Amino acid sequence: MITVKDVHWNYKKFSLSIEELTLDKGITILVGNNGSGKSTLLHLLSTAKKPLSGGIYYDNDTIDTNLALVRSKIGFVPTGLELYQDFTPLKLMMYMSQLKGIAKSFAQLQTKKLFKIFHLNDVSNQKIKKLSQGMQQRLALAQAFLGKPQYIFLDEPLNYLDIHERKCLLNYVSSLSSQCVILVATHELNEWENVCNSVLWMYQGKILFHKRKEWWKQNLPTNVWTGEIQDEKYDDFSNKHLIVYAGRMRNKLIVRCASHEQPAPHFTLTLPTMEDTFFIRKHYHLRS
Repeated sequence: MITVKDVHWNYKKFSLSIEELTLDKGITILVGNNGSGKSTLLHLLSTAKKPLSGGIYYDNDTIDTNLALVRSKIGFVPTGLELYQDFTPLKLMMYMSQLKGIAKSFAQLQTKKLFKIFHLNDVSNQKIKKLSQGMQQRLALAQAFLGKPQYIFLDEPLNYLDIHERKCLLNYVSSLSSQCVILVATHELNEWENVCNSVLWMYQGKILFHKRKEWWKQNLPTNVWTGEIQDEKYDDFSNKHLIVYAGRMRNKLIVRCASHEQPAPHFTLTLPTMEDTFFIRKHYHLRS
């Protein structure tokens, strides 16, 4: 469990302020607009940044009392992570293992397992600079799981991954969720819906929502409707209703919109997706 108490951090015009936050074992998805503080929170929790005031407690430890121990229990993948381009994936994993204080024999066994999970065996001895962005992202993810970390922080981990690799990552993270505190910053809420436990919504450096995912779609200020409209009527329709999704299916324009009442006779009431919910919550929050 991680507990955050009265943590404040600021840089230039941005400030983050969290009075109290508890992260239990399981997967929490961290949502919010760009600039809301998601990456800053991940950097603070991963000890890459230090709060100006307040405390972060990793079970019974803090960075002030036992920094080395705390860091040995953390796995972190920030966005834009720059890997050592002249290393091979194997050399990078051994190097990261040394930094984490992992015994060489155990590191070798773990690396073998992680390379199998993230499909890196075929490129383990190639220089990283020759790998595709997708392969480098998978390597960045693999190093985060070295040492069986108890606290895992992932910033947009699905970037550059194809559909198959995304499923592999989701399945693997899900398999660890009963043992670890896992916080994932993502814009792709729908892909995490089946594996996440909670949702944490940040806005302008503050927490607006933090509850079990079952509560995320409840008590919305409006309903969601789905229907088909003709192309020439879309502009007029969108001026009257809040569109949460529009796309083509079998050459038909399918629209989901938010409305208290049925927007047109042929529209049907629809359960909102995780992303629909975020769009609606954000829209009504900005109006309040």
